[in-house]
Amino acid sequence: MDIQNELSSFMSGDRVHSRLIDRIAFATDASYFRLVPKAVVQPVSIDEIKSLFRFSQHHRIPLTFRAAGTSLSGQAVTDGILVDISKHWMQYSVVDEGKCIKFQPGIIGGFLNNVLKPYRHRLGPDPASIDSAMMGGILANNSSGMCCGVTENAYRTLDSMTIVLPNGFVIDTSASDAVEQFQQGAPHIASGLLELKKRLISAPADSNHPRETLADRVRRRYQMKNNNGYLLNAFLDFDNPLDILKHLMIGSEGTLGFIAEAKLKTLPDFSRKYTGQLYFTNIHDAASAIYPLKQSGARAAEIMDRASLRSIENLPGAPSILAQLPESAAAILVEYQSETAEELSAYKRNIRQAMSEIKLLKGSLSESDQDMGFTEEPVRQAALWKLRKGIIPSVGAVRPPLTTLLTEDIVFPVPRLAEAITDLQGLFNTHGYSEGVIFGHAKDGNLHFLIAQSFESAGEVNRFEQFNNELVKLVSGKYDGALKAEHGTGRSMAPFVETEWGESAYAIIARS
Repeated sequence: MDIQNELSSFMSGDRVHSRLIDRIAFATDASYFRLVPKAVVQPVSIDEIKSLFRFSQHHRIPLTFRAAGTSLSGQAVTDGILVDISKHWMQYSVVDEGKCIKFQPGIIGGFLNNVLKPYRHRLGPDPASIDSAMMGGILANNSSGMCCGVTENAYRTLDSMTIVLPNGFVIDTSASDAVEQFQQGAPHIASGLLELKKRLISAPADSNHPRETLADRVRRRYQMKNNNGYLLNAFLDFDNPLDILKHLMIGSEGTLGFIAEAKLKTLPDFSRKYTGQLYFTNIHDAASAIYPLKQSGARAAEIMDRASLRSIENLPGAPSILAQLPESAAAILVEYQSETAEELSAYKRNIRQAMSEIKLLKGSLSESDQDMGFTEEPVRQAALWKLRKGIIPSVGAVRPPLTTLLTEDIVFPVPRLAEAITDLQGLFNTHGYSEGVIFGHAKDGNLHFLIAQSFESAGEVNRFEQFNNELVKLVSGKYDGALKAEHGTGRSMAPFVETEWGESAYAIIARS
């Protein structure tokens, strides 16, 4: 098959790239995976997307949609057809004085936040990569971040979307007759979603979780961040099959269809912020501080182990204390946000109370500092956040030769976070990752870790496989946490969806 000519039969040839050099350029994203696509295409319209679906089905070549390619878990690479939507899908409009925003998938999230600033609103999803990541990926991976937790992500703030299904059916869910369109145009899908809903509700407890039904387990597990598999809570949260579908699209990583446009409800952009960095003797003490900080109203509580801090201690603007910390030390970047001065004053009282419940590194705060190291100055706040967001590139820059930087995002129950971090560090030591780095959105029990891994030998591959298997047992087994929090399921954890969810839930995911 002449793939260049075949694809050029329904889109301009200058938007079809089949030369090896072009395909290799798109063989990687921000993850450690590498797959060379058969071709890279850049469609400009829904009609071309529909033609791509027909091509895919006729030739049995999969499509993978890619926006900015900032994926840390390998969703934006393929050995099929890579559909690059970063060039021609950038339209947007502000709706209802900034209370909503409508956009196409090829626009950068941070750009939309800048558009919303005059309206004093913002997007709910707040991934650290928001100034690079595009909205197609943010929705398709249900990305979250420092503050949004499980209440402000794309799933919770979604208003409507225009969906192109693989069978060519297109629907704008905001249309007044959208429900009727869906039931008439895709009746088998509509009825199938309702059947899966009934199946989930009626499913009994399984042998691994005998004390709760599947519905109860789904409800409980989505009280924490969880992007492992499709978002099963859609079947419980909604009764209308179209509402179920549009919420299943969030976090589906492009596997259910194409999001041509979406509309999100926005949130107030808090004008007052109170930010500080707290230091602890060890990461166990830091993790133990998360719950009282969360209870005090912290919007963000970003934990960083000593290896994280070491990676940024020489960057411009880094506090001088970083270089003086003991080898076991850890830190938490804490931020409170409010709309009024009265609310912020209340938070300040709360943080003073929380300080009496946590064990700080002795001497890390000045006794004369009435604000305990916190600041309301935007420049100082931005400097602290810049350092936190610089951990991944800083660690990556000093990784050993012939290694790649691996990252995953996992979730533990917050009350057991200190114990879980200790166990995770034990895994690092057992499998020879003494340089492992732990940081992340600890307010939600969401941790990221970084390890340097070589794949140069069978022994190294085996080491990583053994570590991964033990990680799954730790997260899904001992702690009943989530293997994926906000990066989408991704390629590395996809084989473990059934392990985490169990046979009944996985059957519903597979049937979806």
